[in-house]
Amino acid sequence: MSTSYLEREQVASRESFNAARRRGFIQDILADLSGRSDSLLSFSEVHEQLRLSEPSEDMTLEEIPLEKIVGSVGRYRDFNRAFLPRAQIDPQRWMRIDRLRRHTDLPPIDVFKIGDCYFVRDGNHRVSVARARNDKTIRARVAEIPTRVSLEPETSPDDLILKSGYTEFLEHTSLDRSVPDQNIQLTRPGGYRSLQQHIEVHQFYVGLRSRHYPSMTEAAADWYRNVYLPVVKRIRASGMLRHFPGRTEADLYLWIAENRARLQMRYGGDEKARDAVDDFAEEHRRPTLRERVRGFAERLFGRR
Repeated sequence: MSTSYLEREQVASRESFNAARRRGFIQDILADLSGRSDSLLSFSEVHEQLRLSEPSEDMTLEEIPLEKIVGSVGRYRDFNRAFLPRAQIDPQRWMRIDRLRRHTDLPPIDVFKIGDCYFVRDGNHRVSVARARNDKTIRARVAEIPTRVSLEPETSPDDLILKSGYTEFLEHTSLDRSVPDQNIQLTRPGGYRSLQQHIEVHQFYVGLRSRHYPSMTEAAADWYRNVYLPVVKRIRASGMLRHFPGRTEADLYLWIAENRARLQMRYGGDEKARDAVDDFAEEHRRPTLRERVRGFAERLFGRR
């Protein structure tokens, strides 16, 4: 190759790197302004939070979607969520890989697959160059790690707190095994611990009524079918969830169930269901919904 050709190649790679870093910088600023995280997920944190087993030794060679690569084993601070470079990375290494990519196919990267997401074990710069070039896929050697909790490309670092709670909930109740089609999604940290306490109370009362004291797995399955699911079906039928964007049917179930118990102890009498719903409407600052929510609670629990 002539000197002028090499110089042109170096200039082109530097321009590509600078353009990628500018894009990454703008994305980081927009993420800060919107309050959304633009960071890659840390593999070690995900592994700990979701209490994952060790990865399979079997690896398969696949063409994987770049948009589903959401984290890294060791370089999660060096790139943003779109794998665009941040200031601390070595530009020379990035540009060298970019120049190679222009003339030849690069070796496959190594990734761990968790749920529907991938974490880079080796090949972070190759992913970054591919994303900067707007490639859609990349060749990868994939080792899969089973998980009891779903992980999607949209999962943020903050979401891991909820998924950690969900993992602990499933470990204690085995609800995903006794009721495989269940999908209890909460948006409030600590919500799964509250649900577990509800199941423990249910376990106690079922034991009082029966000669057989149920295991936690048995109590959880019974609670789901005979306590949780009937309420959720009424929530779905009522259409109430559309009035609370960003919340789930499990959120609504938990809020009403917790406040019904709290208000029963506090107030007693015939007004507790309506008081609970009044509080619910006031908390969400939707006073125009109060009568509708009150009527829903009365249909759900009946007048007391």
